Amino acid sequence: MTLAIKGILRRLALFAVLTWTYVGANAQDPNADIYGRWKIKNQIGMGAVASLSERQARQLIGKRLLISPEKFEFNGRTCSYPNYQRSKDDPVVYFDREWHTGIEGIPFPNPVTIIETPGCDYLYPLRKDHLMIAEQGIFFEAVRVGKLLGKPGQAHR
Repeated sequence: MTLAIKGILRRLALFAVLTWTYVGANAQDPNADIYGRWKIKNQIGMGAVASLSERQARQLIGKRLLISPEKFEFNGRTCSYPNYQRSKDDPVVYFDREWHTGIEGIPFPNPVTIIETPGCDYLYPLRKDHLMIAEQGIFFEAVRVGKLLGKPGQAHR
């Protein structure tokens, strides 16, 4: 191989490594849209089997939750390093099959994004800065009240 070809190959290899590094460093976390501090705004529905009383459900209005890569905190529970599992489905079919309930009056996009946090709760993004959380069979609307400070992997305040 000539010296010129070796130089071109080295430059191409360097370009490939730099491009791969840049893309990997700037890839967005697929759950970035739900990370932040949230506040329960109101109750918007319930599944066929709910384990909260009406009084207990009312007491959750105004409560805060934290969703981050490191933890999910809500209603006295903390899930460390939750495994947010995303899927999509038709909202009418999904809620009939999984919750045995209709969804009249809940402004779901179609398809709805389902975010399961095993051992914690189910989350359903409704629109920008609004999501629904299923807590013990009761559906609550939460609004974002703050973004996370710092970078993933750092403690959040």
